[in-house]
Amino acid sequence: MRNKLGPGTTLSYCTNVHPTVDLHSLVDQLQKHATEVKDLASPDEPLGVGVWMPGEPNNDRQMFRQWVAEGVDFLLDRPHRPVRELGEWMRSAGIEAVTANAFPYRIFHGEVVKHRVYEPDWSSKHRVAYSVGIAELLACITPMQESRSVSTLPLGWSRGVGRDEAITREAAERLRDAAVELSDLGLWRRAPFTLDLEPEPGCILDTASDVIAFFDKHLPDEIHRKHIGICHDVCHAAVMFEDQREVIRRYAEAGIRVNKVQISSALDVDVRTIGVDAAIEHLTQFAEPRYLHQTGFMTDGQFELIEDLPEAIERLEAGPSAGPIPDRLRVHFHVPVYLDHIGPLGTTNDQIAEAVAAAREYHDTKHFEVETYAWGVLPEELKRDTLAEGIADELKWVLKTCGQSDS
Repeated sequence: MRNKLGPGTTLSYCTNVHPTVDLHSLVDQLQKHATEVKDLASPDEPLGVGVWMPGEPNNDRQMFRQWVAEGVDFLLDRPHRPVRELGEWMRSAGIEAVTANAFPYRIFHGEVVKHRVYEPDWSSKHRVAYSVGIAELLACITPMQESRSVSTLPLGWSRGVGRDEAITREAAERLRDAAVELSDLGLWRRAPFTLDLEPEPGCILDTASDVIAFFDKHLPDEIHRKHIGICHDVCHAAVMFEDQREVIRRYAEAGIRVNKVQISSALDVDVRTIGVDAAIEHLTQFAEPRYLHQTGFMTDGQFELIEDLPEAIERLEAGPSAGPIPDRLRVHFHVPVYLDHIGPLGTTNDQIAEAVAAAREYHDTKHFEVETYAWGVLPEELKRDTLAEGIADELKWVLKTCGQSDS
């Protein structure tokens, strides 16, 4: 889906919504779901997808490790048969890989994921191998001379000042190494590759101020800024109560590029209006055990981040004795972007168009990706007859809300 959000843009959906463990299962999932999404949302032109595959699949682990170990020449000159077959099948099916997600390194659809999604952090050498390996995979299945973005975690989960400082120093070194490898890969493929940090609530980098300070100190050189950038997740910024346009403007002012925007929506609860009891009742259905649902409290202009939704609900249930009752709260739960409200609960989908417009204005961002990975853990009444119907309606909503002409 090209040029729909402005000239040169691509719109895709992220395949981390599918329980993939290796290339074979990725093909199976695309055949099962993406082809239906294409029929529903993009029947007359290729459908864009953002590729995700774990670095430690349950099956065929050796194959992925061999790709990343043998490097660029191996992948580009003599790609494994599954890689070649994936690219050929995608072209024949009218499905384009236009970006990639290398945030979740491990299996993303287990019974309990929670903090495991941040492991290993960027102090690990495995992050470089995995991220560059995903970029190499993307290079094999996308057209020559086309820019490619790979989103990744914002260093790691915050573990306290001392530990964060150690992780940050090592992570910066790993990222600088990755920038060099991506530069070499880009020269070989005659197209730029970027690795884009995705700020998330509770991580070492979870606000624009954190990001800017990190880049200023650790990634000051041209090669760093060319190949390391930002993936701006709309839901994440909303949970932190950051202004979408202002954050994106500040990145541009600091010389940090937003190469990718993940289009997503958080739960938004006006506690003062609906009351604490109603907030607790309706939030409880979202307190599921698989994913971490960080919750931002805003009270009299003061922000507080609660690590997970069950803890936030406990705070509300305990009343003022446990801390101030927030005027408003937002939950890191990626709900379908076309939903304005869910019962008395609101959503932050009204911030999406502003984020898309700001990214285009300040960064000429090309890659936009719908990333509602939580379909499998949504309350039953919010699920659709098929996963593809939900994803297709999200894409159609984005086109209607944010779309531009092809010219």
